[in-house]
Amino acid sequence: MTLKQLEYFLAIAEAGHITAAAKSLNISQPPLSLQLKALEDELGVQLFERDKRNLTITHEGLILKERAIEILALVNDTVRSLQNLGMDAQGTIRIGTISSACSHLLPERIVSFRKDHPNVDFQIFEGNSLHIIEMMENEAVDLGIVREPFNTSIYNAVPLKDEALGEDQSDSFVAVGLPSFFDDDKTDISLADLRGKPLIVHRRFYDMILNYCRQKGFSPNIICQNSELASSLSWADAGIGVAIVANNATVRSFSDHLAIRRIVNPTIASQAYLIWDKSHNISNLARQFIDLFQ
Repeated sequence: MTLKQLEYFLAIAEAGHITAAAKSLNISQPPLSLQLKALEDELGVQLFERDKRNLTITHEGLILKERAIEILALVNDTVRSLQNLGMDAQGTIRIGTISSACSHLLPERIVSFRKDHPNVDFQIFEGNSLHIIEMMENEAVDLGIVREPFNTSIYNAVPLKDEALGEDQSDSFVAVGLPSFFDDDKTDISLADLRGKPLIVHRRFYDMILNYCRQKGFSPNIICQNSELASSLSWADAGIGVAIVANNATVRSFSDHLAIRRIVNPTIASQAYLIWDKSHNISNLARQFIDLFQ
């Protein structure tokens, strides 16, 4: 059994048809059929059930498919690791990141990393935490920078250290809206001060904010859940309601005529983390980049 046979087998399993698999591999159909038959003969099992039009993978085929993916991933990771040894390492690190980290925390680390690895380049994908986690699940990125909450049983995580935050490194939440939504000019407010006001929240924080409000003895008037910080701020800027957002992300991009009130009773906080999937192999370069955050 060769690596090439495993690659051919996975292509057939994905396509469900010899002709389609041969086309995706840019080879003719007869050699591919012969390789599949040779693999089945060597293993002594039937990997696909055949009819006139399609192939249906068998139970044995499913087991081989799972192992083949792991084997080829390990081979690729080994090749990358060997290629990345030494000071002249070459390669690409793919990072999905929330916008707030992309604007200042990430550039500092990249500058530092490239001093020792000048031939390494980066692919950066910006989005909200949900989008970044989806990219992690699809292995479209090697590393992610997201804001809690996330599933800590799936991801390794290193908290981001930001000098702009306090000693606990937690990013407080703020209420952002037109001054008319607030009763006075005080900079700190209680969550109870937002009772009855139209609220705009990110859907990742909906349950957290709802629970906090209920602890203060009221149900919040949440008129909008969304997936983007920019949407929350634009609705607040239009006078539709009060956006509840993380302060560190907000202070970089809000309109001059919007008022910001820090929520301190209770304090709502959210930490940003560098994460990577526990079940996926990552390159030696990515591991060295992680070290900059630890």
